[in-house]
Amino acid sequence: MKKLMIYAISVLTVFSLTACGGKKETTKTETKSSQEVKAEDGARLVVWESSGVEGNFMAMAAKKFQEKYNIPVKFEEVETTDALTRLAQDGPAGVGADLFVFPHDRIGEGISAGLIMENLVSGDRVKRDFMDAAAVASTRDNKVYAWPLAIETYAMFYNKNVLPKGPETFEELIEFGKKFTNKRTNHYGIFWEVGNAYFGHAFLAMDGGYVFGSNGTDANNVGINNAGAIRGIENMRKLREISVDNSGDVSYAAMMGLFQEGKVATMINGPWAIGDLVKANTNFGIVPLPTFGGNHLNSFSGVRLAGVSTYSKYPRAAQLFAQFITSDEMLLERYKMTGQIPPVKSLLNVDEIAKNDNVRPFLQQAQYATPMPGIPEMKYYWNPVGAALAESWDGKITPKDALDRAAKTMKEAISINK
Repeated sequence: MKKLMIYAISVLTVFSLTACGGKKETTKTETKSSQEVKAEDGARLVVWESSGVEGNFMAMAAKKFQEKYNIPVKFEEVETTDALTRLAQDGPAGVGADLFVFPHDRIGEGISAGLIMENLVSGDRVKRDFMDAAAVASTRDNKVYAWPLAIETYAMFYNKNVLPKGPETFEELIEFGKKFTNKRTNHYGIFWEVGNAYFGHAFLAMDGGYVFGSNGTDANNVGINNAGAIRGIENMRKLREISVDNSGDVSYAAMMGLFQEGKVATMINGPWAIGDLVKANTNFGIVPLPTFGGNHLNSFSGVRLAGVSTYSKYPRAAQLFAQFITSDEMLLERYKMTGQIPPVKSLLNVDEIAKNDNVRPFLQQAQYATPMPGIPEMKYYWNPVGAALAESWDGKITPKDALDRAAKTMKEAISINK
């Protein structure tokens, strides 16, 4: 099997490509532009994807691919969070997937374990045509290893009965909030989970802060307490005037309830909130996160990726299928079936997306999003930074001291667990 893996990788260095003028040979460098690969004779593929609407799309795509290329594709339901673990067990036995879908924050783990093959057919397209956050999430050491399928981030919801138009700047929101906020009657200009480091990253990174250097891959370079990060949290704290005094008073349930009642004018939330708001007949709108001091807020994003297994017996066919399902046409079909945002820039202006008021703002915000780092050390970020955000907000400690302490905690944990 080891020999098979070496062969599979080596054959991808030279592809037989089919273009308008017929077949031609090309080098590995040339294959990174989006071109059509000639699959191995007798190729048969197994693909893993979650159940539900995502699986429905994959089953449909498998059928269309077989119709076009006469290559059988068997779809199997495997949850994205389980795919890499399962592949590590099934791949060596020759019974794993040829292509699988997984969350981007595990790409480093998959590459280190030797499970994910480099994207050798459309790496240039990923870098050129996909949103920056999706391209970064797919890349390690300047090599593209995956094909982005969907991107998710958060944005600003506003209650139209309170605020007819979504704010473009936080300064504008603060001026409105000073008039609207009445803490005795639970009326607030803004709500979000203040002590949640997922949302807090937007402020942390708005003026130059970052979690890890080198696009989130260098655990030895922690940037959560640099000058820009401190300025970002100082700006965040200015919103305390139009929100709760204590970070512990903000829960997701309380936020949603007060927003639906019209007591919270705006909230920072994700697309998962839309269904509950629609069911409650809430008159709401969504806009990208407002600017603060002229800076766009860099929200965290999660990217759903497709990868080709290094154990695949048919690596060219598998990469051809990956290229097929991430074409503009198929990603638009995927959006129609799943409602998940396609991470291709060319789809920004497609009517189905551009005219959907509940989707377009997330797509616009995604252009300023930073993918969550996909290295194992990321687990040391959440608790220290969440505590720093909460304590800064509550006034127990200055943003500088809070972030310095969080950075020290992270660095010590990373050092101890090397």
